[in-house]
Amino acid sequence: MAASPQASLPKQCSSWGDLKAAYRLLSNEAIDPQVIQEPHRRLTGQRCTDHPVVLCVQDDTQLRFNHRSYVKGLSQLGKGRGQGLMQHTTLAVRTDGTLLGLLDEFWFERVEAPAGQTRRARYRRWRETEVWSDAVRHVGEPPAGTRFVHVMDRAGDTLEVMHTCQQTGVGFVIRARHDRRVEGSRGRLWSWMQARPVAGTLPVTVSGQRNSRGQITRAPRQVKVSIRFDSVQLDPPWNHPGPTEPVSVWAVYIAEEHPPKDVEPVEWMLLTSEPVEDLEATETIIEWYQHRWLIEEWHRVEKEGCRLEASQLDDAADIQRLASIVGIIAVRMIQLRDLAGLASEARDPSDDESKDRSKHQPSGDPQVLQAAVPRMWIVIVSHLAKIQADQLTPRQFWLTVAKRGGWLGRKQDGRPGWKVIWRGWYDVHMMVQGAEAHAAVAAGAQKCG
Repeated sequence: MAASPQASLPKQCSSWGDLKAAYRLLSNEAIDPQVIQEPHRRLTGQRCTDHPVVLCVQDDTQLRFNHRSYVKGLSQLGKGRGQGLMQHTTLAVRTDGTLLGLLDEFWFERVEAPAGQTRRARYRRWRETEVWSDAVRHVGEPPAGTRFVHVMDRAGDTLEVMHTCQQTGVGFVIRARHDRRVEGSRGRLWSWMQARPVAGTLPVTVSGQRNSRGQITRAPRQVKVSIRFDSVQLDPPWNHPGPTEPVSVWAVYIAEEHPPKDVEPVEWMLLTSEPVEDLEATETIIEWYQHRWLIEEWHRVEKEGCRLEASQLDDAADIQRLASIVGIIAVRMIQLRDLAGLASEARDPSDDESKDRSKHQPSGDPQVLQAAVPRMWIVIVSHLAKIQADQLTPRQFWLTVAKRGGWLGRKQDGRPGWKVIWRGWYDVHMMVQGAEAHAAVAAGAQKCG
């Protein structure tokens, strides 16, 4: 499946026996999807021990299977959104944005609130907002020497989530959604923070956005935002039926002071458990929150790169088992992209830098590649790159793979994305298989002769 993630199960399996075995695995009611991912999650936890802080990036997404009435166990995704599965995932991410792996993943059904239901009655039943707290509990405490900091968007802005993080002994960075009462009803969150002095400014790149039709809905642009920060006590709502204890947090307020006409200004209100006592600390919190976009990209890889929503399985439980495997493959695709990106950003011995300097950089040392990559891969890629196999560097290896997938490598081009990396990886993989098969046939013919 990892060799050709975009293909259907029949194409991924090399024989009818393998395909039957795959279907039996995915339809076996005795197999819990959580158990399938357990080895990967355990190894991800072990990788976390190498880092003092690990970001636990949470988000949910809709897996849509519209127009498939034969699929059992699907639920409604909301008014006009069809049927499918709701999926909540937590990724382990280094503070530099490098993906370590999956920490948690589960599926749930949306529950529509009955008309006229009181707030107290709604609090007594399971609510969708609880998935964020559930994920914190599932991930649990970090290994010794590591601090977990959960990063969430506005859907995670609940007092229950903050209390759960405190009880579990982990931190959080959450983008605020509610204009809560603060400091014993002395004000509201937004007006309170807007009254704080500006601590500094920061240049921010606003990425572009496209709709489902590929039309540009927001053009990329460079903006300068002002930064305010302060410690603040969040008061519970006066009619809140749950925990009534206030929560003390640090707030980082980022706002574009003079946006262009008819352009939505940049504005973030970030709530965090981590101390923010100077401008450098605010920049750290902002950078941590920006790494939340990695899970959006992981969702795209899962749906577009691995085509999970194109599955023809006929039961929701079977789809969950498949999703458990696909989730790990999506992690691998992102990690391959990151490796190629690091290589493309590093200098090469063929550049103007001296060889004495470049030999200390792993990206420019052919021996690093020889030790990490199978020989046949090096032979094939060096042939494509028109470089001798023993002189091929990791950087040249990855850029050649990316170019095979369609990356042009012009000066104005960014680093290779996961799509071109994976297309190139698949092409080279097919070449390696062909070369190995040819070598095996030639060896067999020579032996028979």
